[in-house]
Amino acid sequence: MHLKYKKVMELYHAEERTYGTKNPTIEFKKLVKDENLQFFTESNQIVFIHEGSVAFFYREVYKKIKAEESILISLKSPCILTALEDTSILIMRLNFYVNLQDYLPSVNEYEGTNSKNNSVGFLKSNQKMMGFANMLKEYINDGIAKPRFYDLKIQEFLFLISAYHPKSAIFSFLKPIYNSDSLFANNIYKNYEKVKTIQELASMFDYHLSGFEKKFKRVFNTSPYQWMQEQRSKKVYYEVAYGHKTFTRLSTELGFSSPAHFNDFCKKYFNQTPGELRKKIRE
Repeated sequence: MHLKYKKVMELYHAEERTYGTKNPTIEFKKLVKDENLQFFTESNQIVFIHEGSVAFFYREVYKKIKAEESILISLKSPCILTALEDTSILIMRLNFYVNLQDYLPSVNEYEGTNSKNNSVGFLKSNQKMMGFANMLKEYINDGIAKPRFYDLKIQEFLFLISAYHPKSAIFSFLKPIYNSDSLFANNIYKNYEKVKTIQELASMFDYHLSGFEKKFKRVFNTSPYQWMQEQRSKKVYYEVAYGHKTFTRLSTELGFSSPAHFNDFCKKYFNQTPGELRKKIRE
């Protein structure tokens, strides 16, 4: 165990200097025995062990997690999962606004339950959660899942947690989202579509532009401008791929100065015109 722990900690310290790659909102992953999966991302994540078991490493913490158990990993928390056997996990990335008051009991009510670290949370689930995961896997295999669908399913998962677990367990599990960086990120997701410029977004949070850009870069590991462009590209992709509006109408609704500018944006981010992208997705 000590040799394995040392090896995993070496991976942990290497991962601590980097950020995770861009990943889908929801995915199932299969891990073979002894395979490692590293986390150090720009969003809060829930990992549900669907089958098998893993060893969880975070700083000096080691914990065995079995099927039907969940882990909440707050953003920028370097963790490693090592499969103790062939394992299937469900990863849900909270890269959208989450109204915490819908799921989390009052912080003041549970102040005394503050855990040793506030970066990860653990929850022993039940057959309700397993049923949710099984159905979600079927939906994904059937090819009906779309971005908005994923957001709704994560909210459903959180509602199931709040409905089928005692308040103290809910609080212990979700409290990592209450750290300052997570709250900052959550509020960015809530408000970024209400503004047109980075200055407007900074003013909304009562920051000077330089201070806002510094904190944003620390939390998201990218500049506000680059992040906003990435969010915009996701929205463009969704509307073009799954919507039915004309491209002229979309260019106006999405804030482009002209259809030609909209066309250039799609070429830059997707290497295709809007028409080519829509045709490819629907073939």
